[in-house]
Amino acid sequence: MTSMERPPIEPIEPAFKQQYHTAEQLDRLKQATLDILETVGVRFQSAKALDILAAAGAVVDRATEVAKLPPSLVLEAMATAPRRFALGARDASCDIAVGDGRTYCTTDGCGVEIVDFQTRERRQSTKADLADITRLQDALSSISFWWPTVSAGDCGETAQLHELDAGWNNTVKHLQGMVNGEREARYAVEMATVIAGSAEELRRRPVLSDLIGTISPLVVDKDAIEAALVFAAAGVPVTWVTMPTLGTTAPATKAGAYALGSAELVAATIVLQLASPGAPCCIRRCRAGPTRARATSSASRSTAAREP
Repeated sequence: MTSMERPPIEPIEPAFKQQYHTAEQLDRLKQATLDILETVGVRFQSAKALDILAAAGAVVDRATEVAKLPPSLVLEAMATAPRRFALGARDASCDIAVGDGRTYCTTDGCGVEIVDFQTRERRQSTKADLADITRLQDALSSISFWWPTVSAGDCGETAQLHELDAGWNNTVKHLQGMVNGEREARYAVEMATVIAGSAEELRRRPVLSDLIGTISPLVVDKDAIEAALVFAAAGVPVTWVTMPTLGTTAPATKAGAYALGSAELVAATIVLQLASPGAPCCIRRCRAGPTRARATSSASRSTAAREP
């Protein structure tokens, strides 16, 4: 399919501005985030992350892997995160300007089962399924960037990289992978560098970003943070997402879940800013529902390191 045959992406243009939280509520969320980071801390299951935090002045307990971050460290590190940046694509007409006020939609992911189009049977998803779905996504103007809708379940431990391969071979839009692990992240960066043409071009117009989740309550696991450090060093944007469960892995109130999730996301972002100042990061806003806080699937709703 040529670019002439594929319709241009169509982000959602806001007709009006909606304010969901008052300034007072946001100030309270900011203060709650700072309080949690300073008094409770976040567990990082990575010696590399703990070393970075300790060198910056965090109080690190090596036995429990918990780091407590003073407010001054939090605010100084977050101030280095860019508020706007571009998500590049193989076709430059599909580039996304994060923070431009528009909403860029994608599909949900990463499903592990699919209903076979021909047999109508429910089965494990494969790389070929993802390739087929990706070609459909590429032709839909409402889909602005790629997310692995289903997993490459037939590719074993290397599935995350095979998913990127299926993406780049079937769409010219920006790819947001779901790669975890330092080794896997290095391979993903190598793939992205080839697609971009050079390491410098990848940093200027990153054709890849990565979605990484924290673990509630207040944990960032080893594979997550060490993959993120690799991406940050290469200039590949990292989108952090948290999904606390109300009443179990988070307080049984929306305000409490927001504060806990915010602390997780901010702590993870701080590590990247300390290691690679100016690294592009997104914090996905969470909607606290009856059972859990859900992440949106929109690039513009992923606020570029705006909290606290």
